[in-house]
Amino acid sequence: MKRSLSMTNRQHGAALILSLLLLLVMTLLALSSMQGSVMQQRMVSGLAEGVTSLEIAESGLRDGEQVLENINVLSVFDGSDGLYGPDDAVPDPLDHDWANSANVRDGNTVGGVTPRYFIQHMGDAMQPNRLTDIVVQGYTYETGALNTQAFRIVVWTGGQSGEAQRVIESYYARDI
Repeated sequence: MKRSLSMTNRQHGAALILSLLLLLVMTLLALSSMQGSVMQQRMVSGLAEGVTSLEIAESGLRDGEQVLENINVLSVFDGSDGLYGPDDAVPDPLDHDWANSANVRDGNTVGGVTPRYFIQHMGDAMQPNRLTDIVVQGYTYETGALNTQAFRIVVWTGGQSGEAQRVIESYYARDI
């Protein structure tokens, strides 16, 4: 009996210290892994927000194209209501307060976000080869048969959280 008693007295808690050190190492590994997972989650959320913002901006671009399809006179491009003429001073797309500006137009709201845009009339668009002799003999741009005009559409969206802003620009031509 005395012999088993003396063996337990010699251990002095070595197993406990070793277990605590092992637990500490495992805790540090788990925390490091969680931190990496949180960072990956933020990156994926940012990417998704950016893609959504781009899609909303493209929706605003389609809204601008629809406005252009419904305009039949160039006199509406007078520098007001987001419609600018060739000689008007247009806002700088990258340095403009889009959210608070009265000089831009609102597009259709998508997912709670409203894209904003402006349209600038650029002048005549040359399309000399649009109509060929096969369609109508002698009916080309050079004969004055077409009045094709060029337009610049610039769209901004702030994204659903307001963090992923996108500005896209497109050129559009149509006969007026």
